[in-house]
Amino acid sequence: MKTKILMILSVAYLSTQGVLFTFLPQEVNAHFGQSTAGVGLLISQTLGAALLAFALLNWMTRSNILGGIYGKPLMMANFLFFFASGMSYLKAADSPVVWVMAAISMAFGFSFGYVAFTHPFKTS
Repeated sequence: MKTKILMILSVAYLSTQGVLFTFLPQEVNAHFGQSTAGVGLLISQTLGAALLAFALLNWMTRSNILGGIYGKPLMMANFLFFFASGMSYLKAADSPVVWVMAAISMAFGFSFGYVAFTHPFKTS
């Protein structure tokens, strides 16, 4: 699997969400019917910062050898994040936007799981 493409796609997905949650938390929360003030706003902005940090981590390691034991902590962290968030989206899916986010997260989760548990130089 071309891990550089996977990493760049994950960066695009994570940074898009991170920017939205960091800089437009009231609008995002209002869209999903959540609190637009107080702790709900703080949680959304903190989530956005974490997503941007994860995107930066993926961007900085996009050219590294990944898979097998190489980059295992990063692949496992990505696998856990995307799989768990995908399952959470599936549980809360009540609109087409959330269904799309669930599908994208699960696809990334399975892709990172595949990379984490296979040999990076396997040709067959």
